[in-house]
Amino acid sequence: MPKWLNADRDAALGQISERRIRLENDLGQLHEKLIVLTEKHQLAKALADILRMDWFMTNVKSLPMSETFAWVTGWTSDLDGKQINAALSAENIHSLVHFPQPPEDCQAPMVMKNPWWAQPFELFASLLGTPSQDEADPSRLLALLVPLLFGYMFGDVGQGLVIVLAGILLQRRWPIAKLLIANGLAAMIFGVIFGSVFGSEHVIPALWVHPIEQPLPVLIVPLVGGVVILLMGLLLNAAASWWRGEFARWLQIEAAVIVLYLSLIASYFSTSSFYISALALVWYLIGSALQSPHNILKGIAVSVGSLLENIFQLLINTISFVRVGAFALAHAGLSLAFYTMASTSNSMIISFLILLIGNIIIILLEGLVVTIQTTRLILFEFFIRFLRGSGRMFHPLAAPTDTSQMRRTT
Repeated sequence: MPKWLNADRDAALGQISERRIRLENDLGQLHEKLIVLTEKHQLAKALADILRMDWFMTNVKSLPMSETFAWVTGWTSDLDGKQINAALSAENIHSLVHFPQPPEDCQAPMVMKNPWWAQPFELFASLLGTPSQDEADPSRLLALLVPLLFGYMFGDVGQGLVIVLAGILLQRRWPIAKLLIANGLAAMIFGVIFGSVFGSEHVIPALWVHPIEQPLPVLIVPLVGGVVILLMGLLLNAAASWWRGEFARWLQIEAAVIVLYLSLIASYFSTSSFYISALALVWYLIGSALQSPHNILKGIAVSVGSLLENIFQLLINTISFVRVGAFALAHAGLSLAFYTMASTSNSMIISFLILLIGNIIIILLEGLVVTIQTTRLILFEFFIRFLRGSGRMFHPLAAPTDTSQMRRTT
């Protein structure tokens, strides 16, 4: 029994009756408040709109526009609906925004959501196409890799500063010129590392080496960097396999290729790595057999041919990164040639003109060649590991034309 009830039966019944009367009075007052709030906020109309829209969403898949209803479908870059709802509310349009799953027979367009510093590097992925929903967008990673490659091949503080200034001046007219700013800054950093200012190696000391004096380390470092870049591409392919639901196949075949590739490189330093290569080869053959259970011998034969092609291609792509060091040496050699020509002249004016013309030639010619080589390495060594470019970019419709403005102008 509740504590507030007396032990006496008649007294307890009286207390219960009083309590029921008080509760009924409270309910009456609350009901009157609800009626006031319902009228104030037009709750009945809102519930009717919701029920009607719910019926349309449930029972009607396609309906032409009428006087009271319009069904609008399409893709949007407003992923949470806040901008759409705000625009509809501003126009006092009663609406229901719904985000269903895309139809199975439709390919959803892609919306790039990169920070400002990575947006200029979306250009590189667009050269091969658009990343699909099960592929990685490499733009943020390229914001590091592209300047790193360019700066290494074009390391000079003064020439890099000129490229930065050119990018600042041209970015308003050509937004793609923002790439010049990032690449120029990287060239200045490597200029400090190589101790080069407008081709002179006597202005500042080199933090690492002068490329002409010690070419071997300059060639080896890009080779190691190439292994890292290719490995990143292979790991991005692993992520794409996970998103496509093909990770089991990747573990059985592609993972074995990575281990075999790394073990072959490590065999240059230690012959014991050949044992790991043998295990990786067995791993690959077993995985290939599991992928072709109905015709094991044919599947293994095809897989061995594919393995030889992949490994050979990986090794060739790795060696191709040596050209990064070769172009760094070529840039240093060309800069040194113009600087030597200028230093042999007895006229300060002629020396200045030789340096001026030489640096202009280097910035224009070498800058173009290094840009082409950077693009080539990204596209044909890095992208082919994971990027298919089978997606399509989201292109929003243009805003409706203001008909009233058209009438005034005509």
